[in-house]
Amino acid sequence: MNNDGQQITHQVYEDPDIVEGYIKRNANDPKQKDLVVSFSKTINGKKVLDLGCGPGHESYIFAELGFDVIGLDFSSEMIRRAKELKESNNKPSFIVGDMTKLNDYFAENQFDAIWASASLLHIRPTDIPATLGGMTSVAKNRAKIFIGLKGGKGTLLANEDKYGKKMQREFTLWSKEKCLSEVKQFGWKLDNFDSKEGSEFMGQPTQWLQFFFTVVK
Repeated sequence: MNNDGQQITHQVYEDPDIVEGYIKRNANDPKQKDLVVSFSKTINGKKVLDLGCGPGHESYIFAELGFDVIGLDFSSEMIRRAKELKESNNKPSFIVGDMTKLNDYFAENQFDAIWASASLLHIRPTDIPATLGGMTSVAKNRAKIFIGLKGGKGTLLANEDKYGKKMQREFTLWSKEKCLSEVKQFGWKLDNFDSKEGSEFMGQPTQWLQFFFTVVK
């Protein structure tokens, strides 16, 4: 992923109209809620990092389940909307931040779980080791990690209008083998893997790759 593509993607997520469209399309997905609830049952502890949290809809699900949640996203508009998304007796905290530099924001061994759903797909391949290394650092030993990725190969700049406005976003696409190869150096244990068909992307159904890991330090 080149810097121009990354900048284009960042600008998209700072557009209030697109963020509103994103919320309307994604904030009430029952399948995603079921996935959060299922993952939450594997967590031993209360501190959860929602990495690439977007407008925070999944952060609130974790919070409503009793977890102490911090959501981080690179988009200030996404974080602004997350803070006002809904009222909650256990409201998550939200910060604007760069997921390739997690140690700038968090202490080592801070989180019992990290939820990274559809977030690493916007990270340049050269930044993946720093991102995974940061996740390993801020996660506790035996922490649970979920990673949801878009299946495919290489990077591409996609032209879309599914959020009610024409936009371009750059994606890093993944295979199961690529993900396992990237995490191998950090000692994560694969607990489970699943592949699901999603909505149409570039004229074809999206293949979502779902990884469930345990951090081993």
